[in-house]
Amino acid sequence: MSASTLLFRLRSFNSFNSFALRSSVAVLASLLMLSTALAQNAAPVPSSAAAAASAVSTSTTPVTGINDGPYAFYQSPGQPDKGGLDVNWICNDQLQKQSFTSSANTSLPAVCGYPQVLTIRPAETAFPATIKFKTDKLAAISDIHGQFDLMLKLLQANGIINQDWQWIYGKGHLVITGDMLDRGPKVTEALWLLYALEAQAGAAGGGVHLLLGNHEAISMAGDMRYLNKKYAAVAQHLNISYQQMFDNSSVLGRWLRSKPVIVQVNDMLFMHGGLHPDHQDLNMSLQQINEKYRSTLGLSKAQIKTDDVLSWLYGSIGPLWYRGYFNAPKLPVTDLDKMLQQLKLERIVVGHTTMDGVYSHYQGKVISIDSGIKGGVKGEMLFWEKGQLSKAGVDGQKVAVPDAPEKRKDAGD
Repeated sequence: MSASTLLFRLRSFNSFNSFALRSSVAVLASLLMLSTALAQNAAPVPSSAAAAASAVSTSTTPVTGINDGPYAFYQSPGQPDKGGLDVNWICNDQLQKQSFTSSANTSLPAVCGYPQVLTIRPAETAFPATIKFKTDKLAAISDIHGQFDLMLKLLQANGIINQDWQWIYGKGHLVITGDMLDRGPKVTEALWLLYALEAQAGAAGGGVHLLLGNHEAISMAGDMRYLNKKYAAVAQHLNISYQQMFDNSSVLGRWLRSKPVIVQVNDMLFMHGGLHPDHQDLNMSLQQINEKYRSTLGLSKAQIKTDDVLSWLYGSIGPLWYRGYFNAPKLPVTDLDKMLQQLKLERIVVGHTTMDGVYSHYQGKVISIDSGIKGGVKGEMLFWEKGQLSKAGVDGQKVAVPDAPEKRKDAGD
C-alpha cells in the first residue's frame, strides 16, 4: 500500500468516525433526556432517527388541516416515461387521487397544496450531468429548509420571478446550494417551484441549478431527526414511508436524485459544505464525484463505512458536511490558494454553516450564503454580475458583500 493511499484511508476513517462520535454523543444525550422525561412522566425525546420518526408519527397532537401535494408516482418506475402517473393530494386531511395514462408532458391540476398547474417533464437520463456553465449574471441562495414563503419573497424582490411565479431573470443562472428538505412546513411547494423554474429558465437561455445538501442525503438514507411533523402525517395519509415519497418511483424523488453536489459557474465553484484539499486524494474529477454521490444516495451508514471513498465523501470533511472555512481548525489560506489555483477558480460559494447574512471570507475567495432562511424570518441572496459581487434581502436593495465579522452568530446541521 502506498503512503498516499494509507494517508487517504486514515483521513477517511477519521472523517467518518468524527461523524460517528457526534452521533454517539447525541445518543447519550438523548438517553439522559429520556431518563429525565420518564421520571417526570413526560414524553421522551427519541435517541435515534427511527425513534424520532416514530415519535412524530404517533404524536398525541396530530397535525390537522393539511393541504399538500401533488405527490406524483410513476406507474412503471423502471421505465418512467413508458407508463402513466398516479398522483395524490392531501386536501383538508383527505386523500385525493388521480391517474394519468402518460407521465411525460402531462399537466397536473392545482387541486390543493401547490397552487399552480405543473407540467411533468420526461425523466432525466443524461448522465454524467454537465457541471460547468457560463453566464453574465448569477444569483445564489441556500438552505431553504421548507421556508417557501420567504424564498418566494426573496426571488420576487430580486427580479428572479414575477408575482405570478414566472421566470424573469432572462439568461441569468440561479444556484441553490442544497438543503431544501427538513425543518420547515412547505418543502413540497419549494421543490415544485424550482422544478417549474428549471424549465422556464432553460427556455429563456438561463439556468436553475439545484444542488444536494447534507439534509437531502440523510433524508434519503432514512434519517428523520429534522423532519417537520407535517410530513410524517403526509406519509401516513399516503400510506408509505417518508423515504418512499422521494425515492426513484416518485417524480420529485427521481428529479432530486438527478441533481449534482458540485457545479461550476464561470470561475466560481458551488456546493453545500465546502471542498477540502484532500479531495485530490480521491483521484476523481468533480464530475466523477457527482456521479459517485448520485449512485450511492440512500445508502446506510453501515454501507458507507465499508468504502473508503464513500466514508470521505459522506464524512465531516466531504463536500456535504465540511465547515473548515469557518470553524476551527480552519483551512490555512495557503492551502485554499493552492486548491483554487489547481482548479483554475477564483472562489468557492457554500451554504451549510448558518450566519446572519451573506459574507465574504479569505478576502473574497470563499462566500458563505446560508443566511438563516431556515428560521423563516429573514434571509439574503448572493448576486454576481459582470465581475461584481453583491447581496440583497427581501427589500431588493443590493449592497456589497461584507467581510464576515470575527464574532458571528451561526448554527450547525
